[in-house]
Amino acid sequence: MSEKISIILPIFNVGDHLRGGIDSLVNQTIGQDKLEIIMVNDCSTDGSDKIIDEYAEKYDCCIAIHHEKNSGAAYTPRNTGLSHCSGDYIMFLDPDDRFTPDACEILYNAAKEHDAEMAFGRFRRIFEYGGKVQKSYSPYMDDLSKNYPDEVFETANFLDVPDFLWDNFIEGFLYGKTIEKTYPRDKPLDVIHVDNIEEEPDLLKMPPSVWSKIYKRELIMDNNIRFQPYISGDDLAFTLEAFLNAKGIVLLNNFMCYDYYIRDLPEDKSITNNVNVRLLDELMESYIYCRKKTEGFSKDVKNVSVNPHLLYWTNTWKNSPFTKDENKLLLSKVNKLKKIHHTDLKTKMLLTSISTALESKIQIQKE
Repeated sequence: MSEKISIILPIFNVGDHLRGGIDSLVNQTIGQDKLEIIMVNDCSTDGSDKIIDEYAEKYDCCIAIHHEKNSGAAYTPRNTGLSHCSGDYIMFLDPDDRFTPDACEILYNAAKEHDAEMAFGRFRRIFEYGGKVQKSYSPYMDDLSKNYPDEVFETANFLDVPDFLWDNFIEGFLYGKTIEKTYPRDKPLDVIHVDNIEEEPDLLKMPPSVWSKIYKRELIMDNNIRFQPYISGDDLAFTLEAFLNAKGIVLLNNFMCYDYYIRDLPEDKSITNNVNVRLLDELMESYIYCRKKTEGFSKDVKNVSVNPHLLYWTNTWKNSPFTKDENKLLLSKVNKLKKIHHTDLKTKMLLTSISTALESKIQIQKE
């Protein structure tokens, strides 16, 4: 293997977790000589800057870059990494998480074997302090059920109806629970390989995790795919653009390539775990951006690129206290999406239910 993989890490005040993340890269089975690890420090104040300088001095594959001004979110250091990377393939790591030991090797080999511009696997969601481990969601049957309980948050029941009704009737009606085109759903599948996203729109229902994927350099650079300026939703937009443009996509449905740690103590939370109006505002902006990018694609792609995420957005909103003015702001963004996202009756019903819930909340709130 003469090609290299660039791995980009956005870093801000993750000192307690940082060494474990970088160690999971320098110890990859593919070998350090095949890696270019680009660590971008976004003006950390906890010593993370010194840690990455230490790794850059110790390992030839590690490169430390320091911003002069804090950007406040991961999208800027990720884009900085893209402007400095030289690898033939590109991957991402959030520095408080871990790659599994053979993640780079397995994903690279899958991309090469299938001549695909994009390959990805599953991930483990680890609740660090609760001792619980979940597999990430997949619309395909797998052989992992004995080891991991099902992930459920992607299909939040935001209508407060019985779970049986939601799982078997309402959820499928709202956005199509299964869009079976190329691969069957009645047996476990190990590898899903398609030439483009239109062959298997259900791939878009999977969590939009940039860090569980490997991208061919040309896919990102030739299509000018960059992270959009959202504190949350930048990964969704980036991943969607990659899916829409990729010539060849591979999913390794039984391969765990990433350990995603949920920091669930009040004093140890990431920015995207602290729900505020800006987070939901920018999430909705990312949905609008994504919907615009799907113009010219099929109705299935348009719907699946946005609708499942609206369920998560609504469930988060429902469980978060916002002021009347904040709810008015969020309603304006939902109405903005409604103007462009009217593919069918089910989509209109979904967006109308969200706007109606917001309007009802606003009416009963005091100034």
